[in-house]
Amino acid sequence: MKQPHLCMIHEGIGTHSAIAKVALWGVKQALGAGWRVTVVANRLDPEIRAEVDWLPLYVPPRAFLLKWLTARHFIRRALGNRKFNVIHAHQPQVASLSNIFTCHFLTRVAHEHHALESGTHLRSKISYAQQRAALLAEDYYYSHFNPATKLVFCSELLQHHFNRLYPRPPLQEVLVNACPELSPPSPETRQIARRQFTGEHWSGLVVGYLGGIHERKGYRHLIHSLQGHRNIFLLLAGEFTDRYTVPELPGHHRCVGWVHDLKAFLAACDVLLVPSAFDPCPLSVLDAVAAGVPVIATEGVGNLPELQRYGAGACWTVTEPLAPHIHHILANRKEYEAGALRMAVELSESRQAKRLLELYHEALDQPTAALTYQGL
Repeated sequence: MKQPHLCMIHEGIGTHSAIAKVALWGVKQALGAGWRVTVVANRLDPEIRAEVDWLPLYVPPRAFLLKWLTARHFIRRALGNRKFNVIHAHQPQVASLSNIFTCHFLTRVAHEHHALESGTHLRSKISYAQQRAALLAEDYYYSHFNPATKLVFCSELLQHHFNRLYPRPPLQEVLVNACPELSPPSPETRQIARRQFTGEHWSGLVVGYLGGIHERKGYRHLIHSLQGHRNIFLLLAGEFTDRYTVPELPGHHRCVGWVHDLKAFLAACDVLLVPSAFDPCPLSVLDAVAAGVPVIATEGVGNLPELQRYGAGACWTVTEPLAPHIHHILANRKEYEAGALRMAVELSESRQAKRLLELYHEALDQPTAALTYQGL
């Protein structure tokens, strides 16, 4: 058979967002397996530009809703009349045009958890209105799903909610995002990182959070639960945290902002906290596991079942005290580190890539969904 041809679709393929990283990983696996790859993207990682055929995607510069509602039009325009053996999309607007669609998020579930961003200012109200409109459009696409498209969920949690909300697609499975290669820091590296993030004199526990100042990520519950626990130092990181103040945690917190050296951040932490109301498969969990850092997550976190299955983390309900969970994990740290090793091996890039490539080869025998489906 001649060289198979994959088309990967997402507005960005690179390292600037979680979905962009997953799409980039998929492109690299296909290239490594000898596939020819075309990408439809607005932003593309410079590392792979010479290795792929790039079909530039136009994205309107302003207004989230406009970008969402016009994405299908501009993706179809970028595709033109080109033919591919397999089309793999990461955007719901063009799920019906693909052989394989990876579902990363459900806005309807975020709305059910009251986790769409809202506020009292005019800009916040406009943003919320746009999110609500995009939610209705997403509902439409998922309610008219192409039965010829293989739907791949990044977690069992996401699969459960999709089948609860929408007609059940006949072709579906869960393929959890891959863990990076296991690389726990040395004791010396941990000491240097702790001094870097907490200062010279801190000798207590250090817990990290990477979700930024977003209601869906649960930062308020975290801060509230750590009040009064002066032996626990919180590293609050992510979007908008550099401008945030936490008077509830005097002397035992630091607002980090965007983390540019994730390995150093995780090396400074005894535990990573992921208290999201809804987060289908956060890559921060996988990065922590690869660094040998135990994770405490809520039931809204999609890779919590894997953390519990392999013994790499624990579940926290936000109405319960958090400190006992932290102390329990650290009292049994060796067991949790061993669990992280098991999880990193079982969900390694090589194992997850094997299944992804199997999906591509299974799709080779099927007619391209974009050429056979006329429902949308």
